[in-house]
Amino acid sequence: MSKLIIVRFALITVTLLVGLLTAPEALQRHKELPLIWGKVFNVYDGDTVAIKDSNGREVRVQLAYIDAPDMDSKTGDKQPLHAESMKSLAKMIKGKEVIIESTGKDKFNRVEGIIYIDRLNINLEMIRRGMAEIYYPVRVRPKSYIKKYVDQFLKVEKYAKKSGHGVWSLPDYTSPYKFRRRHR
Repeated sequence: MSKLIIVRFALITVTLLVGLLTAPEALQRHKELPLIWGKVFNVYDGDTVAIKDSNGREVRVQLAYIDAPDMDSKTGDKQPLHAESMKSLAKMIKGKEVIIESTGKDKFNRVEGIIYIDRLNINLEMIRRGMAEIYYPVRVRPKSYIKKYVDQFLKVEKYAKKSGHGVWSLPDYTSPYKFRRRHR
């Protein structure tokens, strides 16, 4: 009978220890980001889309943590691969049902988020294809952002650069962040 008590005590101890070791993970899951369901009806560029959410509302969405080749709204100047980036994103998601893991809103009141089709992380896929890069503030202050995404994006961007995909094939490539600030 004493062996049974010892075994039960050991099982309870192991259970408690496992619970303590996974507590931060459980807390992280508890802080999961809000999800938005919708259908993509417009692609504005390689990192901005519009959806009709599950309530029929139109929502503009900025793909979080990435920056795609841009266009200057004042001059109409476009970065190389601007159109290709937009077409790549449109081909993957336009007219399709998506799930957005919202990271908040940006200064233009757009939802920022990680877009998924099934299990495919579209933000990550745009980086993998070289049709976008990691947004500069995320790159210089990675600890200010969600670690699991920053780590994934850094790894995939390194692969895209090494492989010379998309923007990384351009010898005189300028990041969209610097492109937008060139006339300031």
